[in-house]
Amino acid sequence: MQEQPLTPLTKVGLGFLVAATRRRVKQVVWARLAPMALTPQQFWVILVINRKGPQSLHTLAREVWMDDPTASRVVKALCDRGLLHSDPDPAHGRRILIRLTPEGTGMARELETISEEIRVRLAGGLSEEEQAVLRRGLAQMITNMDNLAEELPRPSRVPQRRLKVGNL
Repeated sequence: MQEQPLTPLTKVGLGFLVAATRRRVKQVVWARLAPMALTPQQFWVILVINRKGPQSLHTLAREVWMDDPTASRVVKALCDRGLLHSDPDPAHGRRILIRLTPEGTGMARELETISEEIRVRLAGGLSEEEQAVLRRGLAQMITNMDNLAEELPRPSRVPQRRLKVGNL
């Protein structure tokens, strides 16, 4: 049986392109992180804490689009490796803040370099205006899916998080 030629990417649906882009980014991130024995989820957790400072588990989970149990497992693995540490939040009696250890801070510097490389390569060939249009379009697609998700029966394991302009 003869194989069918691939459909040009300009002819496939938006959902397919978004999913394909996500898969490709994840494949590249996996390959770049392999020498460090980190997962993409661990990569994003370290970057968020590096960029935003100590975070509660719930806030961190929302920032990296994970549910709380998944974020908890990722944080535990990073704590076990000595990259993260958790301390009681002095401003809140029951909340724990997750922070980078000195070793985690060193790794975060390396990860920021990888992140910048991926960001630059991902946007390569796109003008600032094209990037802005793409951001607005993708944000609208997320809003559209948030609205659809609200219409679906609960429970859903997908974290419900509305994007705000400031999150772009």
